[in-house]
Amino acid sequence: MDIGVDGQRFVLIFSRVAAILWFLPLFSSKAVSVPFRAGLSLLISFLFFDSIGGNLVLGNDPYQLLLLIVKEVFIGLIISFFVRLLFAGVDAAGKIISLQSSFSFAQFMDPLTMTQVSVIEQFKNLMAMMFFLAIDAHHVIIRAMYVSFRDVPIGTVVVQPSLLQYLISATGKIFGTGLRIGAPVIVTLLLVELALGMLSRMIPQVNIFVEGVPIKILLTMIMFSLSLGVVVPGIVGIFRGLDGEILRIFRLMV
Repeated sequence: MDIGVDGQRFVLIFSRVAAILWFLPLFSSKAVSVPFRAGLSLLISFLFFDSIGGNLVLGNDPYQLLLLIVKEVFIGLIISFFVRLLFAGVDAAGKIISLQSSFSFAQFMDPLTMTQVSVIEQFKNLMAMMFFLAIDAHHVIIRAMYVSFRDVPIGTVVVQPSLLQYLISATGKIFGTGLRIGAPVIVTLLLVELALGMLSRMIPQVNIFVEGVPIKILLTMIMFSLSLGVVVPGIVGIFRGLDGEILRIFRLMV
């Protein structure tokens, strides 16, 4: 056992694991303390240590070690970035609905993200988080951490143009899925806006802004309840193919 080589290897493993955990939607919130994230990263790194890079030989050059750490952090950030994209698709649907339905007028501080959100946004985000855990997608992330060291060994990452193209195309697909999830409510609100616009032309005396807000809020709640049969499978479908998509990203890194 070479303490120097093993110590460097552990630092590199920890760098990748910590980069993944630090920016995952579940662990990046203010509710999860920094010591907990650091401790969990250390624990997972210890569990992975014996089976990863047993024959790895590193030089004593600190600049080489620093470069390898940067590469490991980059791999971790790519994985966590892709997972955050999945949640961003759901969040985008919530923001569009909130803006159209006037729910965005009443916002509150989300203690998890420390940002201003509407009720619809918070509800959709909590649904996404709940289904993420319910289908054991967090287990997929842990498994992906381990598999990443097999498919993308320490220090071998190469940023291929195809990787960037894939991430860009995946972003479009995910946001498209998010829009489809919110489509029933979004289309209904567009029709309501059209009807209110026509009404304001026919009866100018009616204050459409004042009268339209409660109508849009009521229809939003009704349509949101009726469309749960579409929303729930849509959110679950976003997370179902997570393992395959992550493996594809690994193949594009080498």
